[in-house]
Amino acid sequence: MSLLQTVGLRVAVGGRRLVDGLDWEVESGQLWCVLGRNGVGKSSLLYVLAGLLRAAAGQVSIGGRPIDAWPAHALARRRGLMAQQQLDAFSHSVRDTVALGRTPYRVGSGWDTDEDRAAVAAALAQVGLAGRADADILHLSGGERQRVALATLLTQAPQLMLLDEPTSHQDVAHQLEMMRLVRNLARDRAVVATCHDINLAARFATHVLVLAPDRHWLGPATEVLTPAVLEQAFGCRFE
Repeated sequence: MSLLQTVGLRVAVGGRRLVDGLDWEVESGQLWCVLGRNGVGKSSLLYVLAGLLRAAAGQVSIGGRPIDAWPAHALARRRGLMAQQQLDAFSHSVRDTVALGRTPYRVGSGWDTDEDRAAVAAALAQVGLAGRADADILHLSGGERQRVALATLLTQAPQLMLLDEPTSHQDVAHQLEMMRLVRNLARDRAVVATCHDINLAARFATHVLVLAPDRHWLGPATEVLTPAVLEQAFGCRFE
């Protein structure tokens, strides 16, 4: 059974139609990169898939169940979203921030368990921030803060991970590290990530969804990432 399915999905923001007629299935073991020009609707699509923005038409199903039919805490264990921008208003340690990802597993309990602490430590090690657990999130670089966001999603441990520009704010080395980690995560779950870098998508994605203002293409990366498709989507020459 697909972890994510859309049928006739339409995404619109402010009356502007961004995506239309999207029939799509995402299965465990797949890493999908969503590509397209700025403003084409990549981030809005992720928010619709997460259930945080209502679809203009069509249906989104998670694990074969319409997304609106899921109880909030059960849905949080099934799918998770990492936003592109992290807005922090108050000082908080990296460790405590990452621990927030355990919230769906401790309904009714406000204290961290040994299992929670172990999950946080493992997640910080995965993103290369084990030595920054006590740091204040307000004092992190943009790239470090983005890796904290991914660590928080790792502690949430959903089967479907939705990542909005996971390599934003990262230098080249950390972009590659991030994408290697994301590819490894997709081995036993499904990952959908928006991406601006076509080279990274070609190198790491198993599948791609390319969005254009009036159409879309989807399928295995080797079949979709062709000069003909990219030229139509981006309006420039590819070789």
